Amino acid sequence: MSAPDPSSLEARLDDGEAMTHPFTNPAPAHEEEVDHHHGPEEAVRSLLAAASRFSGNGGAFHSGCESIEFPSAREAQLVTLASEPIARESALPQSFVGGEHVVFIPSSPDVVIKHTLPGFYGRILDERSLLDPRTFLNRKQLAMRGALPSEYLQRWAVMADVFGLATHYLGRTEGPDREPCMAVSQPFIVELPEDPATLDDVAALMEAHGFSRVDPDMIVNPEIKVVTWYRQRDGLLITDAHARNFRKDTEGLIFPIDLVITTIAPGAFSTLPQPDVAWKPSYHR
Repeated sequence: MSAPDPSSLEARLDDGEAMTHPFTNPAPAHEEEVDHHHGPEEAVRSLLAAASRFSGNGGAFHSGCESIEFPSAREAQLVTLASEPIARESALPQSFVGGEHVVFIPSSPDVVIKHTLPGFYGRILDERSLLDPRTFLNRKQLAMRGALPSEYLQRWAVMADVFGLATHYLGRTEGPDREPCMAVSQPFIVELPEDPATLDDVAALMEAHGFSRVDPDMIVNPEIKVVTWYRQRDGLLITDAHARNFRKDTEGLIFPIDLVITTIAPGAFSTLPQPDVAWKPSYHR
């Protein structure tokens, strides 16, 4: 099964996917109805268990997109995905196609269902050697790449743990050409159109959680140069933190609804200060 070219997908699809997003909780069994009142800890446990299943109990994040092991890791995870339980088909109408998902939202929003695009399991920020046009030398920089299924699930787990949001992994679906997709569900977050989340709101939230903005010079992709954040204490790298990917609820609380998240182990990256420790969910601290 060949890997899709994420850049071609992004060229064809609208990158502003989070225009009507939500978020969620954990699904203990794919065949059962999802209970959207589970707390974040149950969500984290369920998502990390699924990520571990894909990665073979190894690390869910595969650091280094230039590694010769990366293609084989992707192929192995796609084999696992092909054997995952089938998610129940959404009876909701398709609302829009975004940069990473097909999104289904009911006319009276409560729960939102999202299917990954065929053969594409979101994006992740990784480190790679690229030519610096100023020096004509290769240097390590941060660049987007297509994520592995395990990395896609881990990003939702980190969001649940850090920000108190929760996402259910529902299982596998199939795209038009029968390529396996992944389905998640999220509660819909109501936001007043006249009072949306702003970049100032985002900055205040990220700083309150201990994140600092990453130097734009370290980042290849121009669209994320000023919306990338890093928390050194546990190696969490978050990008795509545009205001459109956050919601301000009717009580004025700010929630991220869809972020790109990388977990960096000590010694894995050279572009950023070394983390004090590797990220662990709060129930293991």
